[in-house]
Amino acid sequence: MHPSRKTAIILLTIALVGGGALSLLFLAEKDENESGPPVKVTSPYGLFSPGTLDGLPPGAARTMLQTLGMDSLTPYQDYSLGLVKEVGVSWVRINFVFDGWSFLEAADYLNKLHNAGLQVVGTATIMNRFAPADLTVFKTEFGKLIRRYPWITIWQIGNEPNISWENPDDYPRFFLAGRELVRDTCSTCRVALAGFAARYPSQISDSLDFEIYDNIVSEIVRKAPADGHPPFDIFDLHYYGFYDSQRDVLQTIRNTHGLLSVHGVDINTDFWVTETATTSGQPAFPPEAPPQTEDQQAAELVERFTAMLSEGVSHVSWSRPYENYRYTDDEGSFYNYAGLIYNGLGQEEASGIKAGTKKKAFYAYQTLVARTAAAVEVQRLALGQYRFSFRGSRSPVYVLWSDSAAALPDEITGPVNVTDLMGKQRQTMAEDLSLGPMPVFVESRPLTN
Repeated sequence: MHPSRKTAIILLTIALVGGGALSLLFLAEKDENESGPPVKVTSPYGLFSPGTLDGLPPGAARTMLQTLGMDSLTPYQDYSLGLVKEVGVSWVRINFVFDGWSFLEAADYLNKLHNAGLQVVGTATIMNRFAPADLTVFKTEFGKLIRRYPWITIWQIGNEPNISWENPDDYPRFFLAGRELVRDTCSTCRVALAGFAARYPSQISDSLDFEIYDNIVSEIVRKAPADGHPPFDIFDLHYYGFYDSQRDVLQTIRNTHGLLSVHGVDINTDFWVTETATTSGQPAFPPEAPPQTEDQQAAELVERFTAMLSEGVSHVSWSRPYENYRYTDDEGSFYNYAGLIYNGLGQEEASGIKAGTKKKAFYAYQTLVARTAAAVEVQRLALGQYRFSFRGSRSPVYVLWSDSAAALPDEITGPVNVTDLMGKQRQTMAEDLSLGPMPVFVESRPLTN
């Protein structure tokens, strides 16, 4: 759609299960190219699941480790921790899987993450596609888990019930049981709702998923005890997709804010995106997946994160640093191509790409963190034009791109310092700078660091 057109953002009119009442979210029009209000941010950048091999068959995991010259998980965890430090993110999300008797965890690695100064978001999830009818054992073991890691102060209850649960309507029961444990065991901890798979590669329409989450949020708000705490402190959205998603990202986040607002939980709820990614190369699944270059993946990372932050998302996380291999036993899946580092297997081995080779997106993320992590505010000036502001006398950093050689914002004048996605810097005059599809970081005075 042309940027100057207005798009109606229509959320759902949903019949709530068992209630018969209708919940009308809202109908609003937004100019896709309009500016947005300033949004506060604090150390927003993270990584999902570094150093873990979730979802990989044992044989595939061994093969992946062997290509890196490793014979066990421990050196892979140490290697991954080094990558996390190199990118410069401030937090990671790690899954704790409940197998029906206890939680699977890597205590030594978790302590290494903590000692490295990283905040860990712990996701308590279940191995099966349903929660046990009797949650006694889960609650007992979850309480022990929380006490074992007193430095983990954010606990997420479950993951993606709208696509991974056999009966998503049972999720509120599971969530409320977990919420009770967190509130009773750790008075300073925050509780996150399970990640909402709002956009994923094989998705045709998100209307059913919004309906499922409307029901989930409605039920949790209705049944959460009046204990002085909100029903949940953090809402987590998951967004997977392809290059040039800026408009859809903004619309999806607005729609989600509307869903939360209609249930009265938007204002006091922190909005995170703990999983998002796009690919380089040519996945076999989904069949309509386009081939994408490293340049496109790198550009999309910066564009997507910048757009998300401008629309009120406080924390964003890429999934994952290292490419999977045969994720869910499928070598051609989207999720095998979405990492920031090549695994050197399959098509990559045939092309001579070695395991551990960093993609351009790795360096783009590193540059984004270095240039903007200290910002306290981000504002969308127009599509493809975003301003990060800082405390003190530091000049704003503008993240800019355009498919049509658009003019710079009027407030950028005189000599500027331009940093590309690979971190290479040059100085020029604002009037001599032309924008292209690859984002650049522009500062109104020469850098001092």
